[in-house]
Amino acid sequence: MSLPTVALVGRQNVGKSTLANRLLGRREAIAHETPGVTRDRVELEATWRGRTFRIIDTGGYVHAARGIDVEVTRQAERATAEADLILLVVDGQTGPVEEDASLARRLRSVAVPVLVAVNKIDTEREETDSLQFHRLGLGDPLPVSALHGRGSGDLLDRIVDLLPARPGEPEADREPRFALVGRPNVGKSSLFNRLVGEERSVVFEDAGTTRDAVDAVVQWPGGAVRFVDTAGFRRPAKVHGVEYFGFVRAERAIERAHVAVLVLDASDGFTAEDKRIAARVMEAGRGVLIAANKWDLVEEKDRTFKLLGEELAVYARATVFRTSARTGLGVHRLPPALLEVHDAWARRAPTAAVNDVLQAAVSDRPPPGGGRYRYGTQVAAGPPAFVIFGGRAPDAPYRRFLENRFRQAFDLDGVPIRLRFRPSRARARGR
Repeated sequence: MSLPTVALVGRQNVGKSTLANRLLGRREAIAHETPGVTRDRVELEATWRGRTFRIIDTGGYVHAARGIDVEVTRQAERATAEADLILLVVDGQTGPVEEDASLARRLRSVAVPVLVAVNKIDTEREETDSLQFHRLGLGDPLPVSALHGRGSGDLLDRIVDLLPARPGEPEADREPRFALVGRPNVGKSSLFNRLVGEERSVVFEDAGTTRDAVDAVVQWPGGAVRFVDTAGFRRPAKVHGVEYFGFVRAERAIERAHVAVLVLDASDGFTAEDKRIAARVMEAGRGVLIAANKWDLVEEKDRTFKLLGEELAVYARATVFRTSARTGLGVHRLPPALLEVHDAWARRAPTAAVNDVLQAAVSDRPPPGGGRYRYGTQVAAGPPAFVIFGGRAPDAPYRRFLENRFRQAFDLDGVPIRLRFRPSRARARGR
């Protein structure tokens, strides 16, 4: 069975070979700062999230090529014609140049998906610089740093989501992915058994490649979903080694999931360790909902539920569900809620709607310091990320105000929101 192929194309010295090595997870392609080192097509196999595909690293595209560059460009064009997905690599430090635009014009007519990887985006502050590559007309650019690895996981996720399935190949990466996370002994395993045993049957169990985890694919009425195995986060203890490995395994589960169910022992309340796990889910940009488990053991039910709601509001206003894995209380409400959070996490809002919400928010409460935001747009989903143009980044209270307005307008409860601010060039030069 032939493997799906991904062709890396772009002009010289944008870091294609370095990015190929990063996607592979090992040094295979020769990478050097001297332009034109790669001449032949270099084909390498990569695996991500259980899917194996072939990466084709090509030589640099040269507009109006001469000499050997003619053959190098021809080889790149052949790789493009044979690929199932094309990754156009551009240089975020130099911005779009004519050779990028010329190559993009050719790629706009191809029949396969095209992703724009903006390389050399080494810090979070530089990520908004990638937006200028929208003008290439190939969709949302993805900021990455091949040298440091920033954004490479998100890029690989996009690649495997867009690759076609081959005959006989399971579509393991098409399903929504959920992880149950929490401290040890809060009832994760019992809750998991309820979810996969009573809602529907387990289709298969699949050992995750290089991840030390076991996935379970479950058929729900709306289709197949994937549960990612997770170990319990351990409380700080003298045996730091044990705590460390439990923490690493749970972190991997969070990173692989789209939405996390944070399972609490409701009789203990929202502990410091629970807060640490919730913060980690937010940092990873995953959706979240809360299962206050062992609810049948809670004595002061009204007071406990009120306290949980107040304490959890800062975590993307995640919804709290009262559950008992032992009796089955409330478990039936989790599947539709998980799917709703997943849909919100992956959804994109139209630019016109984003601007309507932004202008209404600014009108109700002007930015501090007399700032002025001209317009905004959603530049990514999973999690949703918005860029606001025209003014500098505000203080934390005003940022939370804007986040809450977007959350309310676009039904993003339980979904972390990323806000980035891009001042006008004149304002930036003035600072």
